[in-house]
Amino acid sequence: MAAKKRHVQIAGAGFVGLTLATALARRGWSVTVHEQSESLRDFGAGILIWRNALVALEQIGVSERIRDGGLWPETYDTDLNGKRVSSELRGYPYRAVARPALYSYLVDAAREAGVELLTGSRVVGAQSAGRLLRENGETLEADLVVGADGVGSAVRNSITDFVQERRSYRDGVVRVLVDRPEEFKGLEWNRVIDFWTLEPDAMRILFIPVGPDKIYMGMMSETSNERASQLPIDVETWSERFPHLAPVIKLAEHVTGGRHDSYQTNRVSTWSAGRVAIVGDAANAMCPALGQGASVGMVNAIDMAAALDEFDDIEVALQAWESRQRTFTDLTQEISGRMAETRGMAGGNGFSEEVLWIAGYVAPGTPDELVARYPVPVGMTGAISADQSAGRG
Repeated sequence: MAAKKRHVQIAGAGFVGLTLATALARRGWSVTVHEQSESLRDFGAGILIWRNALVALEQIGVSERIRDGGLWPETYDTDLNGKRVSSELRGYPYRAVARPALYSYLVDAAREAGVELLTGSRVVGAQSAGRLLRENGETLEADLVVGADGVGSAVRNSITDFVQERRSYRDGVVRVLVDRPEEFKGLEWNRVIDFWTLEPDAMRILFIPVGPDKIYMGMMSETSNERASQLPIDVETWSERFPHLAPVIKLAEHVTGGRHDSYQTNRVSTWSAGRVAIVGDAANAMCPALGQGASVGMVNAIDMAAALDEFDDIEVALQAWESRQRTFTDLTQEISGRMAETRGMAGGNGFSEEVLWIAGYVAPGTPDELVARYPVPVGMTGAISADQSAGRG
């Protein structure tokens, strides 16, 4: 008699929820994803997909689409007060892509794998025995329930085993996607440029071309700077600090659908309780100082699927998964928080040994042929100390 197909109910059809859904469906699971919005689309601007996520997403057939649809930055440059202070990552395997494009790749992959995607389905909680609770009063049984429903996760908040530590920072960010003017086209602009000014207060524009016709800008400022934090973009305030970017700042004024997010970290005591797990921002939201949040969440999701394939007992699989992902994830949270607190990226040369280790992280058991598709230049492999490794996971 054939083994019964295992079923998972996933709350949240964001990047991480879709990644997990596709990974499990391709491994033979029956998968249902609940999205509270009425349609499947991402309203964000742009994103950097690091080598860690590119290697992981090879396992669900998405990385090739990212390579075809995004841009490979020449370098990651840092400018402070109009002066170039460092140029890093030449030849490093990472990708800049528009968030709506990445989202469409993940939705397509999920549908191709046979995932059931339910829109307008609001989840209000879960029970550790493997039950998902919907707003309409319905209780859905599953072998596994996963909360991939963001920093305000209803799944996480409904189970007392998930104890949270939250920390807020003084900065926030507005993200915009604008058309790429002619003067910002050409190879000399096909790079990430991290523009900073620290006086009289900190402001930052992370300038990322995501293709020949679009630019993503992450516009960071102190939350106390009301003019820099407002939407629509205050062109005068931003252009005064970054006059050389005035043409694209002017375009950002007219972008719709933007939002301002304050920096925060959310660390949860455990990522599973019985047959309920949390992943992505529900489990480990991190401030975007390193731009690693989405990549880490997708790596976590792919490795959860792998662990569930390795162990017959779901609770054992979830514990093994968390054990081997905690070092990588906690270290990323810690460093991103440190960078937010000190604004350490402003000084340039921010890709230390530990940051490079995070960017190049490969989950245990990843096939060698997938890793080989993303060779790292000599001297950029990174490392962490024995104390760092022993202190987590």
